[in-house]
Amino acid sequence: MKYLILCLLSLPLLSVAETTDIYQPRIKVAGLEQSENISRRYGSWGIGVAQQAQDNLSGRTALNISARWFAGERWYLLGTAQYAPFNRDEIRNGSGQVLLESGEQANVLAGGVGYAFLQGTASLNGHMSYPWQVAVEGLLGEQYTGDSSGRYSGLAFSWQLLGDDYWLATEWRTYQSDDSRLDKLNVNKGVQWGISFGSYF
Repeated sequence: MKYLILCLLSLPLLSVAETTDIYQPRIKVAGLEQSENISRRYGSWGIGVAQQAQDNLSGRTALNISARWFAGERWYLLGTAQYAPFNRDEIRNGSGQVLLESGEQANVLAGGVGYAFLQGTASLNGHMSYPWQVAVEGLLGEQYTGDSSGRYSGLAFSWQLLGDDYWLATEWRTYQSDDSRLDKLNVNKGVQWGISFGSYF
């Protein structure tokens, strides 16, 4: 009788033991096993051409070399060197004195900061999409024109298409130099627009 009572009492325990599941989650890791396998981009470099429209002078073509150092998701530091002819014809005052020699060069060394205030994606063929961004850039440096020089300042807007290994950008910039010689001739301001491309490092 005692054996029968023990069997009856143990039946609920056996049924609970048979139907109870023990949850043991499996730990999984997403991503790469080693961070060294991740390709990091510290910045970019590029070359380009621009068309300049100088106040009271004929237009000219400039060659640009630029480098960017990424300071965040949207911020970057910018350095640029520009080589361009300045004027074709000499400029004289009323007494015939030459104030600006013909064929002078306008070379610029400048640095600054950029901020991408718009970002998105674009598709060129309908199958692959590439990120793009619109950035505003502030530049400050020195412009060397012939035998004189002056502080160079510029404000630019740039649209950049960012590929896996290369990038392409268009730019519009307004600029001026405080070179006193150019200021007296009223040829110290202008605008430029151009295109450039490059890769990452």
